[in-house]
Amino acid sequence: MIPLRPELFSFTDPKSLCRLTCTSKTLRKDVRESKAWARLAEAQLPPARPRDAAGEALSHVRSQVRRRLLVDSLLWSKPPPTVRPNKFDDFTYFARFSTDDGRVFWEGDLKPCPEQKWGYTLLLDDVWAEITRSEGWDEMETFLSISTHIEHEMEWRDALDRSLARMSITLVAIRDEDQAMVSLGHMRYDACNGTAGQAEQEYIFRPHQGIHHATLPLFQSARFYLNPTASLHVTHDTAGDGTLDHLEFRLEHYSREAIGSHNSEGFVDILERHRYEYLLSYLAGVHHHARGQALATIENWHIEAVAAGIVNG
Repeated sequence: MIPLRPELFSFTDPKSLCRLTCTSKTLRKDVRESKAWARLAEAQLPPARPRDAAGEALSHVRSQVRRRLLVDSLLWSKPPPTVRPNKFDDFTYFARFSTDDGRVFWEGDLKPCPEQKWGYTLLLDDVWAEITRSEGWDEMETFLSISTHIEHEMEWRDALDRSLARMSITLVAIRDEDQAMVSLGHMRYDACNGTAGQAEQEYIFRPHQGIHHATLPLFQSARFYLNPTASLHVTHDTAGDGTLDHLEFRLEHYSREAIGSHNSEGFVDILERHRYEYLLSYLAGVHHHARGQALATIENWHIEAVAAGIVNG
């Protein structure tokens, strides 16, 4: 017989104690009777803070008040709550410019600009100034110093492949009032939407759809889904003063019902700004009694598109 030394359990770890317990039925009984787990927990847990009687009493009162308010709300005859959408200005946007190999060019919080009808804009003037001061994005500086004119097309495309084509934009919206977060997606370069030869250009980023990774839609239903897009607006300047100007976001509506000979992706429409705000508010969280109403409203957007003939339902 090897006597068990209960006081030594304070110096062991959970993994070793588990192994000891599984060794034999006798040892399992001895471990239980010596209260080994309690001794181990006492040794590993941080020392308890001194009890604050006044603080505990206040916490108890608050808890009781909240319970009574909840019970009262269930008993009173009240109309169901309605959804009051937030505005884009009610959110802060955390953005990251990076590559898939983990290289981060810039990340930080951005606030939206004044209202627009379709999308919303995040200014990048200060971001670009910070990037150039840090000298951390040589590929982009080179790209912005090349003209998009047809005479420089090959040079421009090579620079694009070394900068935007390897870059991704990841966005998270944080509601200011309660810090609720909504992932707006991980987007990769998709196409250029500018006019060749013009200094000001718009580069479109869409949710990444790769072989081993695909970003889920921002919202998905049985009949349609909604995807965010990001338009990176830049200025090319051969004198070396090219800049990142702003980032503009929109919400695109897709459906299998819209797929046809001239619409292989099932694109339906770009949703107006107030609908994007509504969806963002719903994803950030609304009263649980208002969720049904919110979902019905979002589903109705597709029904309206079908009724208007935009979708062949």
